[in-house]
Amino acid sequence: MSIWRRHGPEDNYGISVGQRFSSVGRVALTWEVISVASYPGDVAPHARLLRVGAQRDAKTVSLQVLRDRRFYQPKQ
Repeated sequence: MSIWRRHGPEDNYGISVGQRFSSVGRVALTWEVISVASYPGDVAPHARLLRVGAQRDAKTVSLQVLRDRRFYQPKQ
């Protein structure tokens, strides 16, 4: 049994698998969304990100943080 509950497209704030984002800061790293899910007990869904070019570098962030332009910018 998985602890992640999948969300539909209407629940994920317009963020989908395959989208890329650049982190804001000194070093602008590119991250790709590999899944969007929700952990039981959390209010907001989260995205699992992999760093482009470094497949072992991954992290999970809330979709609210991913949408906040102070932390991440969408890649065109």
